[in-house]
Amino acid sequence: MKKQMRHIAHIILIFTFLLSENAAKAQPSQKNYEVEARAHFGYLYFQSDEYHSALGRYSSHVPALELSLHRNTYGQHRWEVLHNYPSIGLTFYHSPLTFRNTNVTNELGNVFALYPYINFPFNKSASSQLTFKFGVGVSYLTKKFHPTENYHNYAIGSHLNAAVNLSFEYRQRLFDRLTLVTSAGLTHFSNGATKAPNMGINIFSAATGFSWYLKPPKSLIDRRLRPVPYPFEFDGRRHFVTDVQYTVGYKDVSQQYSANDFYLIHNLAAQAMLQLTERDRLGMGAELVFDNSDRVTHPEWNHIAKLGVLLSYEMMLDQVSFMFNIGIRNNEPIPAKAFLFYQKAGLRYYVWNNLFATLCFTTYDIKADFISIGLGYHFQHKYYLPRHEKKPHRTPVYPR
Repeated sequence: MKKQMRHIAHIILIFTFLLSENAAKAQPSQKNYEVEARAHFGYLYFQSDEYHSALGRYSSHVPALELSLHRNTYGQHRWEVLHNYPSIGLTFYHSPLTFRNTNVTNELGNVFALYPYINFPFNKSASSQLTFKFGVGVSYLTKKFHPTENYHNYAIGSHLNAAVNLSFEYRQRLFDRLTLVTSAGLTHFSNGATKAPNMGINIFSAATGFSWYLKPPKSLIDRRLRPVPYPFEFDGRRHFVTDVQYTVGYKDVSQQYSANDFYLIHNLAAQAMLQLTERDRLGMGAELVFDNSDRVTHPEWNHIAKLGVLLSYEMMLDQVSFMFNIGIRNNEPIPAKAFLFYQKAGLRYYVWNNLFATLCFTTYDIKADFISIGLGYHFQHKYYLPRHEKKPHRTPVYPR
């Protein structure tokens, strides 16, 4: 009897040890990491332009595979709560670009991409979410334009390119650590006109897959946000900011104009921004663009300064912010009246107080115009409201 009791005691001790071990392993993750795999099925699209007849031969359905590692925020920092607990991750993307089209096999080859991204939820639900994913990184295409060996490929002029992903996702939690993911969006590959030709590759696709938490997820911290108190009573002043930035890029026009040099593009911009909420701003601005490639493309012009007017929106995430612009600029030297509608997307990083570094992509007609990098400075201004318009004070996020 005693021997049997000892055996039972040993079994209980072993069972208790295993339970405690499993309980220790099942503790919520401090980082909320997830691994994710998706299969894409999409369509190659090329915009109508002078090269459409050549690029149209590539229009076909293509598959793709996507593997990601991301971290779900849970409210550890102020900006995470303001943006509904976004996730931040890194994606590896591969597409053979060969499906049902032998021309694509021989001329476009395969694409491999690696890009960081941020995924913004539209709602705070932990069981189901509609989100918007935005990612920018680098890609490698195995085939590029060659004047004799691959002269049909006007889409890509270099092996190394930028990769941009924009997609809407629906995420449904199936179990505590397993999530079903479906998405639809656009993936774009281009070198930003740094090497001609550069019509770019656009893939519209739908995808589905699964995401798995490496450890049980940490619950959200939904704490009430309060502004940082001032040591004195609010004096009725509101805030707006102005940003001044200078960027430089370059463009290659050798394929169109048989010029072998790269041409610098200088961009000087100024914007006035009103604080909408603690996480975003809206404003307007103007910029001067000095595109030295115009000396080759339009030798009849006497000067190359072009003026643009912008509508601006800035989304702020701690020291990082995203800037989105749409605008109109004259497509000929001032004071010509030929106007061009264009778009800009920028990434800012506040390196020291009000000084920021920026990376900008300028496009028109879904086609990259140029990529530029530079520095800028952020000025804060205060003004008084009339007494009858005084509103409760809300502390702006920037400057810090």
